Formats: sequence, structure tokens, C-alpha cells
Amino acid sequence: MILSGSKAFLSFLAIAKGAVSVSAEVTPVQYTDGELDLLGYTSIPVGGADGEKFPAVVILPDWNNIDSFEQGQAEYMSDLGYVGFAADLYGADMHDVQEFETKQAMAGMLRGDTPLYLGRINAAIETLSAMPEVDSSKIAIIGYCLGGTGVLTYSFANTDPATSKVVAGVSFHGGLMEFPISGEVASKVLVLSGGNDDAGTAVEDLEARLKQANATWQITRYSGVEHGFAVPKGAAYNEWVAHRSHAEMETFLDEAFNVTSYGSEPPVEGTDYMVAGTEDAEVAVERAAGEPTVVVETVDYDHDGFELEGYLAHSLTSMGAAKAPGLVILPDWDGASGPNGYEAERAALAAMQAGMVAMVADIYGTEFTNVEDFSKRGELATTYRSDPELFVGRIQAAIDVLRANPMVDNENIYVAGYCFGGTGAIDYAFSPGALESVKAVVPIHGGLNPLRAVQTDKVSQHVLILSGGIDDAHGNTTELEQQLDGTGATWEITRYSETPHGFTKWGSGAYNAMADSRSWDSMMSLFADMQFIESRPMPPAAPPAEEPAAMVEEETPEAMEESSSHDGEHDEKDHDSHDHDSHDETKMDEAEMDETMAMESSAAARALAGVISMAGAAAIALVA
Repeated sequence: MILSGSKAFLSFLAIAKGAVSVSAEVTPVQYTDGELDLLGYTSIPVGGADGEKFPAVVILPDWNNIDSFEQGQAEYMSDLGYVGFAADLYGADMHDVQEFETKQAMAGMLRGDTPLYLGRINAAIETLSAMPEVDSSKIAIIGYCLGGTGVLTYSFANTDPATSKVVAGVSFHGGLMEFPISGEVASKVLVLSGGNDDAGTAVEDLEARLKQANATWQITRYSGVEHGFAVPKGAAYNEWVAHRSHAEMETFLDEAFNVTSYGSEPPVEGTDYMVAGTEDAEVAVERAAGEPTVVVETVDYDHDGFELEGYLAHSLTSMGAAKAPGLVILPDWDGASGPNGYEAERAALAAMQAGMVAMVADIYGTEFTNVEDFSKRGELATTYRSDPELFVGRIQAAIDVLRANPMVDNENIYVAGYCFGGTGAIDYAFSPGALESVKAVVPIHGGLNPLRAVQTDKVSQHVLILSGGIDDAHGNTTELEQQLDGTGATWEITRYSETPHGFTKWGSGAYNAMADSRSWDSMMSLFADMQFIESRPMPPAAPPAEEPAAMVEEETPEAMEESSSHDGEHDEKDHDSHDHDSHDETKMDEAEMDETMAMESSAAARALAGVISMAGAAAIALVA
């Protein structure tokens, strides 16, 4: 599962190329919507068997209609093993529209006429499904900006599972509106949204509508990014978030097309991992020579004299090898649960799948390793939740032990917490003494309601929050985002539909296979991405030396009109609800927009190509 991040890095080569050139493997396709001539582009996977049919993806373009970016995305889909089809929304003679007024008028026309927009999307779906290479039972639609709005519009109208050809939809920074609810949504929906794009209240409204339509959905929000974050040709493009969001898309499509399945099983003691002291050491080393073998060791330590017992999982093959990143796992409210308990099993998985050295932290002490009594759990959890300084002290003690371990890279530490432990993960990030060597904190179905006290001016850790859509412990997402923004944190927040508190606990009534798989993949891919960036710094973008200084000065405010206009997708009420849109009054004439966009596209492609050359080599090495 962790390779998804690397695969996404490799796939961005197609995006970078899409900004400047298109492969010959992308071919034009003429089709119609009624009497309107349309021109799309398709890319078919190479190397398939005779007569083989592939899943397929319709790409709905942003408000300038098809250009080399969407054509590149079609090729990106074929690289993933799917038939890619870049759909035409305006007409064969209206590709790559540059005039601002024309884009605004055309986008407004489609957004204001739902039957027209649905007809345009259905024309693409029908054309694609008729291709002999396509498995018409496995079609997805993805869209950017205006196209992202189209994905949501289509999804809310796609209410008949018996006739629907679309199994999934992915919206990248799609403009939000009051989508009408006409029945139960038949296709899965993934919404990828910028924290500085859509107002939190607008996302809450979308979530409520998806719930009302009984949809299977995931909403992921990314801090500090504007409208257009996934499209390299614009000033709002953000390489990190573009990568993270496309990685989410890849795993989402894999499951929708039955390439992979959701759900996991706990590792088996004696087969997948060993508890130290239960097997002869010589036998263990002999096994390790033939295959990776994970061992879980008991670690005795203390916090200011208070005795604690943690559990350290690592591969025997990592002993004496290069130092590995460290992961501290904070337990839920029933305690650390012993060397073969739930948290130790999660630690063993991290060691097995990612080569990490993972330690289960003890919060309650050796007297309360596995708390069975419900009232005692509540009492202990309340003690620490009401005393963040004590809670953080216990966590820091575990971090110190892990950082001192000779197998661990002590400058690459991560903290993940489940339920009660998720509260501790946030408390640690909000504490004044949090170490910069702790790169990320991950509350998984964490208790975040009420909001935790912030005791620092700046949160340096990446914050990844993974919560269930029906988990009251999560609290209000908009208020949580505002709190995190106030600390200057870089954050991602993901919510999963029909998912309760405790959704990762194997064998429990709350277990949710979709949320378990997607949250684990999101967390582990984050760790891999951050380690990659730490080991290979991002190259600087090539300076636009040939451009006059005046153009450089004007570039940012002018280009922001392009990104903040939301493809003409937000009315005055939407902008009034969000304080990041004050620059919307800025205007750009056509010549300035053309020149600015060309410069941004070229610079983005050059900078991204440097990243891909390194990421591609790393990913190929992993897969080889």
C-alpha cells in the first residue's frame, strides 16, 4: 500500500509534460452531444492482451476546456492501467479558451443548466463506454475546477445503480453549490478541497448533502492552498498537495475498479511477527536471513520515576542496517495492551510494510497495561485529557526512548494515536516543547471534541487528521481548521462516510474496512513522502530570467484572478463566507493573462521535472 505515494510521484511526469507537450499516444476522438460537435482525446494502456478490456476514466476539464493538461491526464490514466478520456465541455472549436469573459460565460452556462451539463458529461461517458478496449461496467469520472463541479453534479444525479455505468467520481477543487438531491447516490465520491478555497461551512453543507443522499464518500481538505492547486498551469499550483491528492485518487480508483480491496487482517503472532522471549534467538536470526522477520520487544522505561512499559517492533534485518524512521504509537483508552495487543500489532505492521522502528507508548503505567473496566478507562483517560502537560510528558518519555535507540534515525520521528491516543497526538503538537525532529502527528479517530488547548505560537509538525463521518468525538471540522490555521500548521483532514469512532479496531463492531484501509494508506504514504523530501531536497524552480522585471512584479496578483475566480463557480454569497477571497476584484486583461500563464506553465513544468527525476528513480528502485 505504501508504494501508492511513489506511483503518484512517477505519474506526475505526465502532468508536467501536459503543461508543455502531449504524447503521440494520446489520440483525438470526434463525438457529439446532440448537434454540437465535440473533440475529446483518449489514451489506451499498452501491452494488453488481444481483446482485453480496461477500466476507464473520463477527465472533465477546467474552465478553459481541454488543453495539453487534460490530454496529459488521459495519458496518466493509461499509465495507471486505465483508458483515459479527456472530455470536451464547450465544443470542438473551443479548446484552450483564453478569453476571460468567454470562460466565465461558458462555465456559467453549464453550472446554471444542470440538464445541459449532465448531457455533456453523458456524451463523453457513452462515447468512452462504446470503445472496444473499455470495460463499460468500470467507468469513473474525475474533474478539475469546473470539471470538479461537474463530477459532483453528475454524482448527485446518478441515482440508479441498475443503469449507472459510473462507479466513482473524484472532484479536485470543484466549485461547490447547493447540489439538488434526487435520490441515493449510486457511485462513490472523493472530494479533494483546498483549505483556502472552499469555506469550511460550504464543505459542511456538502457533507450533509452527501449524507442525506446516502452516498459513500470521502472528503479530504488541505491547508494553505487556493483554488486550482492540482493544475500546474496556474499560480495556485502546489506540488505537495497535487501529489498528495492524486495519491488519494489512485488508491480510490484502484478499489472502485476492484484492483484492490478494502480491509486488513491483524498480523499473526508466530507467523508475521514474534514476541521477544517466545522463540529461540538463533532460530529467529536464521528465519530473518531468509525473509523479513519482525520482533516485538518489551521496553522498560520511566517518566520522572513513574514506571512505564512500552513495546518496540522492528525487523531483525534492520539490526546493524541503515537507521530507520521511528514511529511512536499512542494507545486508545484501554491502555498499551501488551506485546501482542492491538497497538503492538499496528507497530508490527509499520515494521513489516515500511521498515520503521515502531514503539507503543505507555501512558497509564505498568499497573494499567490492559484496562478492562469501563469506568476505570474513563477515569484514567479523563486524568490525562484534563492535564495536557502530564499527557505530553508521558508521550515525550516514549519519544526520547525511541530516539535513543541505535536502529532509529532520531531526526525522523512520527507520532500516531488512536482514539484517546489521538487526543495525545494533538496535545503533543500543541505543546511548547514539541521537538522539530517529530515530523508529523496523526490522530486516528482521535478525541478532538472539545478543541484542545494550544500552548505554542507555531506548530511545526505536519498534522494529519483521519476521522469517521459519524464520529461525534471529531467535533466541528470548521472550528478545528480555524484552530490549526491559527497555529500556522500544515494540515490534512479526512472524513469517511458512515464511519464511527474506533473504525480501525479489528474485530470490533465499529470496524470499517474502507476507512481502515484508506486511513492506513494515507498515513503510511505521508511518512514515505516526508522521508523522501527529507532525503532529497526539492530543487529550486528555474528563474524566469527572460521576463522583464515589471512582469515578475505583476505576476502574482494577476494570476490570482485566474485561481480565485473558481472558474466563475462561486456566487457573491460564497465569497462573502470566506475571508481568503478578498482579491477577487482584481482584473486581468487577455494579453496579460496569456503571458503570465505561459510563464507559470513553463516554470512549473521545469521545477516539477526535477522532482520527478529523483522520485522516479526512487520509485523504480522500490518496485524493481
